[in-house]
Amino acid sequence: MTTVAILSHKEIAHELAILGDWLDARGYDYTRFYREDSWNPDDLLASDLVIVLGSPRSTAVGFEHDESTLEIELAQKRIADDKPFLGICFGAQVFGKAVGGDVLRRENANVGYKLMDIVGPHAGIDAGPWMLWHEDMVDLESLPETVEVIGTSAGAAVAFRLGKAVGVQFHPEVDGDSLGRMIAGLGISEERWGPVREALNADEQGHRARAFALFDAVMALS
Repeated sequence: MTTVAILSHKEIAHELAILGDWLDARGYDYTRFYREDSWNPDDLLASDLVIVLGSPRSTAVGFEHDESTLEIELAQKRIADDKPFLGICFGAQVFGKAVGGDVLRRENANVGYKLMDIVGPHAGIDAGPWMLWHEDMVDLESLPETVEVIGTSAGAAVAFRLGKAVGVQFHPEVDGDSLGRMIAGLGISEERWGPVREALNADEQGHRARAFALFDAVMALS
């Protein structure tokens, strides 16, 4: 049976939502690992696919969280093994650092349900729209030439790939309800995130189809 390892927090940016629906629809066996617990990278690396979800932690220059180093090392080992890896939001920043790129703190957060600018088309990962909410960004110019940049938004690399590893700054896993809980959990008012949730809900079926296609594309790299 195909196995998936998922690293996340326990109570923030932890809901699988559409990702969970995809895992169930494909019949994949998945195991949750939590940042708040002790976890062994080798346990995740034994899976067919490793997914690292979002976090309020940072890998940005001058804001690095001490425990992000272990996740960067996890991504580096996965890339060296040339096996499927998907980094979402903070997970994409971890991936960017793992390949030698820089993560910077934005002056203004990039927020919205929006299209990304396609740089290098990749089957299964289209322009969106996708849900973006980030103040840290993977510096486009810092990524090595070996990294294939798929899409950008507001000057940042928001979809990129190296071998069988993919990073997306946006959130393909969320639906409107889980988005609301995630952003509210960060202490941000509904006045700010409500319009983004409404836009996502209005395109629920389209977003779900794009998310399933993206997850399938990552798994197809195996």
